[in-house]
Amino acid sequence: MKISQQWTLPTTPDEVYALSVDPAYQDEICEEAGALSHQSTVTEKGAGHEVRVQRIMPSGDVPDLVKKIVGDKVDVTQVITWGARQADGSREGTLDIGFKGQPITMKGTASIAPDGDGTRIAVDADLKAKIPLVGGKVEKLSAPEIIKAIGAEETVGMRHASS
Repeated sequence: MKISQQWTLPTTPDEVYALSVDPAYQDEICEEAGALSHQSTVTEKGAGHEVRVQRIMPSGDVPDLVKKIVGDKVDVTQVITWGARQADGSREGTLDIGFKGQPITMKGTASIAPDGDGTRIAVDADLKAKIPLVGGKVEKLSAPEIIKAIGAEETVGMRHASS
């Protein structure tokens, strides 16, 4: 199932990127999303960075079918590997999200790009539940919680851009 989210922050791409590679900022996103526990690490990778965030999340308001599969808590590891800065300040990154012990993954891209007086942040990924017969249903039922978690990044980004 395709997950696509985008939002604009009233700041420059370089400022957005600087925030995105700050472990304290990543921790703030985890807290906004309701993580029960979390750990963030950032490592330089060539002209970019690898941002690794591991968090334990409540499974949220998902139907019983999904809770039977994932339980009450979900151990999520998100890795974004950012590439080099382009002349206009934009960056592309690969996104890889794993759900420990679950046959569910989410892979795609993240991007930061100038947009008028601000910066557009976009996430485009494929959510896959490799579960015979019910995988598609699990994807559809899980998507709202994943979109809600992505929304936490927008909320925290707006707080920082406004301060």
